[in-house]
Amino acid sequence: MRIELRMGEWMVTMGLVGLYRVFEYGLENRLIDQQYKNSIRIVPQGLELETGVLPLLPRAYFHYLLDEYSTAKRTRERLLSYLGQAKKENLFSTALANIKKTITDTGKKIQQYFPDEPISPLLEALKSIKKPEQIEQLEQCIAEFQQLLSKEAINEKLTLNYFKAAVLKSFFGQVSFLNVSKNHLDLEGHIEQFQADYIVPVQRDLQLEQILRSASAEKDVLCFLDEHVEYEPFKALKRAWKKKPLPQMQEELKSVYECMLFPGRIAFYNFEEMIFSPIGITSKAFNFNWDLQDKQPKPISSLAKLVLFFAPAGAAIYLKKEGFQDQNEYRMYAGFVQSDAPFPEILQKNNHLKQMKQQKDPFDRIVSKLVQSVTKEASYVVDHLFFLEFSSDYDSKKTHLHYYHLPLYLARYFVEYPGKLDYVHYDYREQFIQDVLRGVDPARVIYEYLRDCIENGRSHIGPYIAIRERSRIMQLKRRGKEMEKTDKRIYALYRCGQEIRKALEQAGSPKTADRYSASPSKKISAIAYRLLNAAKAGDRKSFLDTLFRLHMSADQPISPLFLNALHERDLDFPAVANAFIAGLLSQEGQGEQEEVVS
Repeated sequence: MRIELRMGEWMVTMGLVGLYRVFEYGLENRLIDQQYKNSIRIVPQGLELETGVLPLLPRAYFHYLLDEYSTAKRTRERLLSYLGQAKKENLFSTALANIKKTITDTGKKIQQYFPDEPISPLLEALKSIKKPEQIEQLEQCIAEFQQLLSKEAINEKLTLNYFKAAVLKSFFGQVSFLNVSKNHLDLEGHIEQFQADYIVPVQRDLQLEQILRSASAEKDVLCFLDEHVEYEPFKALKRAWKKKPLPQMQEELKSVYECMLFPGRIAFYNFEEMIFSPIGITSKAFNFNWDLQDKQPKPISSLAKLVLFFAPAGAAIYLKKEGFQDQNEYRMYAGFVQSDAPFPEILQKNNHLKQMKQQKDPFDRIVSKLVQSVTKEASYVVDHLFFLEFSSDYDSKKTHLHYYHLPLYLARYFVEYPGKLDYVHYDYREQFIQDVLRGVDPARVIYEYLRDCIENGRSHIGPYIAIRERSRIMQLKRRGKEMEKTDKRIYALYRCGQEIRKALEQAGSPKTADRYSASPSKKISAIAYRLLNAAKAGDRKSFLDTLFRLHMSADQPISPLFLNALHERDLDFPAVANAFIAGLLSQEGQGEQEEVVS
């Protein structure tokens, strides 16, 4: 039987992308026989699936995830990175501590599941390494540990535990093999559980649909339900249909038991948190139920349930840092690209997204690459391309879900100014782009970036670039045309800040034996703090007062451009203030600056 799986909500499309990736992986690695190579076909509206391939999908699913999240591969990459750092004497202590922690933590898990493996002598040898001169001994320990971790049984068990806890738990509740009572299962046990909980229900429901279409009398339906009475939904259905005529059965199938994700499919399940935890709601939350239905407020079919279970394979999974400086947190996120384009294009764009995330490409570069082909199409399609990402924790019932829309002016920015944010520090660059895609003014990110520069002495050309690019985006949003003039005004303000710094440093401070006097750099940092606080608070009076005093002490003329802080005809107040502060903090050589800003 061939069935059609059409795109719909983003979680359904994500599941279809994951289903096709797993199918392709199964064919390439001979987990699915070549006779089934046409069993899943891409069509403009989604996928066409031949039901004969369903029993082969569970094995391909687990092997795909085992390969994608291999503990041996991830640990090897981490250890080699630490080893490279350990070869630099000034980084040896930190790198060694990281290596010891990685091997010890993973080694304890190996001891727990494989007590006969010779891990103890390796851990003891690692403890004796304390000096840079023992680098060869450290390399030997790492090589032995990698060899041990690469054993199929060990890598399989640790990887299963990892992707169940770190990846699948973000998508689903304690269903099927994700229930804690199933932790003892090996790989074959997981495959059998998947088969019983996801594949068999789809087969039974599709058979019931076929029987209802072809039956000549109600006894044909009841006989079929009797044959598969072990399937829980059929027990209730048999009781409900025991004395009903065939036409009424067929009518109920269309009206009462219809799937909300795949219309026309019979639905015995409910869209709730255990089925898809990021946006699912528990069935006990009656205030979310349509007409206060308490049994099946959001009905979905076993087919939809299966497709949703492939969603983790359809997303790009990555760690993301949220917040600035010390107030930050790392979360595991799942990212996806959704649009009104045909399914083949959505699949291609999500493959690119996954590849670029694995290469740790910055978000602006990812958006720029993904938008290249879209901007050549109708503006309607551009306006309906958006990125989404979510981080979900089933235990705390908490989901962080972000939608990033891409309006036409942003698509134009990424095409006309690709790579212009390369000099911005990675953390602030990510936050900057995310604010822009949300339609939020990224000035708050620039404030934090400038504060970081004052406190930690980061490269000070980055904030200037961020200020300039913010101004360009704002101009495009307002459909402004004087882009070059605006760029020159911002650069002129930046140069004003540099000139003031230069004058203050040349003036210096006379030192006396009985009196402490702060260095010019400390004075400049204090002034920058004051200016930044005024800018962040929107206090124009305080900012201009400090600015006038600063120019008077440096014996420098005040540029008319600063009047924009009041009337904002050519530049808004954040652009004026931040450009000047960025110049005031600038310490790089003039040659480098001219090269960057040109």
